[in-house]
Amino acid sequence: MKWRMLLITGKRLQNLFMAIKMKNLVIILICLLAIPLKGVAEEKSDKIKPQWLHSLPKPSNNSFIYSIKTGEGLTLEDARHDCLNNLLEDAGLSKGLSVTSDYSSSRNVHKETHNGQTKTDRKKDFRVSTTVKGKEVNLQGVTIDEYWQRNDDGKFYLTTLFSRSQLDKTPHFDNVELTTKYGVNGLWRSAIVPGWGQLYKGSTLKGGLILGGTVAFVGGIIYTETMRKDYMNKINKTHNTDNIRTYKTRADNLAMGRNICIVGLSALYVYNIVDAIVAPGARRIITKKNSSGKGYSFTPAPTSDGGLGIYAEYTF
Repeated sequence: MKWRMLLITGKRLQNLFMAIKMKNLVIILICLLAIPLKGVAEEKSDKIKPQWLHSLPKPSNNSFIYSIKTGEGLTLEDARHDCLNNLLEDAGLSKGLSVTSDYSSSRNVHKETHNGQTKTDRKKDFRVSTTVKGKEVNLQGVTIDEYWQRNDDGKFYLTTLFSRSQLDKTPHFDNVELTTKYGVNGLWRSAIVPGWGQLYKGSTLKGGLILGGTVAFVGGIIYTETMRKDYMNKINKTHNTDNIRTYKTRADNLAMGRNICIVGLSALYVYNIVDAIVAPGARRIITKKNSSGKGYSFTPAPTSDGGLGIYAEYTF
């Protein structure tokens, strides 16, 4: 009888411990989502790598191309200089032309505040004019965006997105806008599959935690409810008072574990939706065709019978 009571007490403790583990899972997951995780690099320009690092935009015309170049240096300016030299070399010009040739640049830093958030435009225009085999060659370009990190060796490792003209061509660069907003694209994804919106916006670690937590909670709900029903069926099939009491205790503990999982899943889903709405994503670029000098024009003009008509003209 003593051993039987110890066995029953031990199983009660086991079921209670399982319910406590479910509760701890909720707490641990919330802590992981709340703590900002540091990357491998000591310093970096952005918490999330820009989207253009993995997806290069397509130009709207053949007068220019988009190009990603890397560089390194002991200072950020040295790394930028290295990136520019690599761009010039890729364009068919020798390294160092940015120094030895007629090189001019202008950096336009424009800040705009909207809803308490400051947006910085880091575009930099540059022009290179040099002589190759007795022929003057011109190159125009724009530094659109950059991402850098500084590792333990103290060096800056820089990746820069450029748009540059084809040699000796007048470029018609696209209008480019940098943004960390994704609108409803991240929201509807997270509404369907928790964590999908975060993954879409570039927050892979956060999205993985939300998705993994959702799977864990759903699995916990299914497991605890299945086991609870199993014990309830056992109660209906036995007349032994001790067994009924034991099965009832286990079923109650499993119900508590199920309820904890439901609360945790609900809280995680709400967090997932709010985060998909307010949290910034990886910086991306939105390109729009430069329509300067192109389009329709409408001008009032007299008709042959003395009336008033409209003259339409399309410039291309």
